[in-house]
Amino acid sequence: MKNKFIPFKKWSFVDKNDLDNEHWYVRLEGGEFHGVIYRYMEIKLNETTESINFDYEIVEYLGDDPHGQPEFNQAAGDILKSILDDAMEKQDYILGSKK
Repeated sequence: MKNKFIPFKKWSFVDKNDLDNEHWYVRLEGGEFHGVIYRYMEIKLNETTESINFDYEIVEYLGDDPHGQPEFNQAAGDILKSILDDAMEKQDYILGSKK
């Protein structure tokens, strides 16, 4: 089996309250997308296809804007799945708008 290419070394949540406090911001470190900070906008779970549909906004980047690049879309999707899996496992989530 071929090893999956991962275009960053690690990710973390970052505080961007200077922009807003309604969204979680994610920073990528290392690799092709080093220094990219983005936020998830709308997330929809499709029970019929058992898939996740999401929109995101890039708020900071050092090189070329990665928005729409297939490798970045895949990375953002993998990170979102990890976040959702962790939240479900810990039963630590809120549905709807953040209050």
